[in-house]
Amino acid sequence: PFDFGTQFRAGARFGPRSIREASTLFSFGHGGAYDHEDDVTYLEGVRILDIGDADIVHTDTETSHANIETGVRAILAAGAVPVVLGGDHSINIPCIRAFEGRPLHIVQIDAHLDFVDVRHGVRHGHGNPMRRAAEQDHVKGITALGIRNVSSTAKDGYDAARKMGDDILSVRQMRKLGVGATLARIPKGVDSSLTLDIDGFDPSIAPGTGTPSHGGFLYYEVLELIDGLTKQGRIIGIDLVEVAPDYDHSGITTILAAQILLNTIGRIAHNAKR
Repeated sequence: PFDFGTQFRAGARFGPRSIREASTLFSFGHGGAYDHEDDVTYLEGVRILDIGDADIVHTDTETSHANIETGVRAILAAGAVPVVLGGDHSINIPCIRAFEGRPLHIVQIDAHLDFVDVRHGVRHGHGNPMRRAAEQDHVKGITALGIRNVSSTAKDGYDAARKMGDDILSVRQMRKLGVGATLARIPKGVDSSLTLDIDGFDPSIAPGTGTPSHGGFLYYEVLELIDGLTKQGRIIGIDLVEVAPDYDHSGITTILAAQILLNTIGRIAHNAKR
C-alpha cells in the first residue's frame, strides 16, 4: 500500500485492500474457477496465502521499499510465486531486487515506459522501475507492451531502453502483430516476471488509476497474452500496480484487477502441469 512514487494523482496506496475486497465477487466456494471456453477448472487444488501488507513507513521510500523486498524474499524462500498488489509502480523496484540470483525476463504491460533514470534527484519513483530493473544483473531483458502517448520518459529514455535490451510495442503495434507473433518476441528458456500496470488497459474499462491513457488494451487481449506466456514458459512473479480506487466509484477497475489476477494465477498453476 505504497504511493509515494506518484507524479500526478496519488491514491494507489488503497489499491491492495480494494482488490482484496473486489476478489470476494469470485469467492463462490466451488473449489476452483471453471472456465467453459477452455473446459478447465482453474485454481483446483491451488494453495494461496495472503501474507498481508508490507510495513510502509509513510514518507520514507527507502525503508518502505526495503520492507517490500523482505516480504517478497520470504515468499520466494517458501517456494511460492509472489503475487504483489500495488501501490504505485515503484514497488516493482524492490520486487525485482528480491529475485537477485534468479535470471528472469520482465514482461511489462503498461501505458508508460517507466524508464526514467534520474529526474530532479528522484531514482525510485513510479517513472523509474524499468530503468532500475534493467540495471540488475539477473534481469536478462524486458518486453514492454501497450506503451503509448506522451509520458514521463523522454526520447533519450526510449533510446537507452532499447540499448539496454527493452523490446517496446504499442497497443497498435501489438494488434497488427497479433498475440502469437508478440509472444514469439519474448525469449524462451528464461523465467518471466509479469508487471502489470492497470493503466495498460483502456480507461474505458479501468478508469481508477492515477495516470489514465486512452487507447489501451481490452480485457481479452491481455488474458490471451498471459495465457500464451504461461504456456511457453514459467511466470515466477507478478506485480499488479496503480489501482487507485477513489477515481472509480463504480468499482470496475478493482474488479478487473481481481479478475485478471485470478485468471493469471489459475493459468500459471494449470499450464505448469502440461
